[in-house]
Amino acid sequence: MATSNMMKKKDVARPMAKRLTKALREKRRWFGLAVSPSCTQRGDVEDLIERLAASIEPKPNLRLMDYFSAAERAASAAPTPLTASVEGGLAVLRVHLKDAPSIRSQLQREDAIEKHGLESLTMSGKIRLVRERMGLPKPKQKRR
Repeated sequence: MATSNMMKKKDVARPMAKRLTKALREKRRWFGLAVSPSCTQRGDVEDLIERLAASIEPKPNLRLMDYFSAAERAASAAPTPLTASVEGGLAVLRVHLKDAPSIRSQLQREDAIEKHGLESLTMSGKIRLVRERMGLPKPKQKRR
């Protein structure tokens, strides 16, 4: 009997796995991008992002979150002063905080749209703010 009581105490004394809190997670930045008019599909934009990532060392972790082609923008997105002069599509890109300065320097150059097919319009730590500034609708949630 004494050993079973000892076993129970040992089991209780084990520390639980530490939960990853919001403060410990990887921070990210959201870039609002103007996309070249030659890109008409999401796959075209993903290819541009892959080429951009390959040109930067170490290779950053980039993810295309939203993309609206010029045709989709005309139908759904409300133009804002930030996006009124953009001829092509609009995109929202997720970038880890450690990679943000190198991505920003590439996408804010005057020849960024010619060189990469992408140009930075805005950046924030909150995706909601980027979408609001660019006049993009919030995507519908997928039901599981």
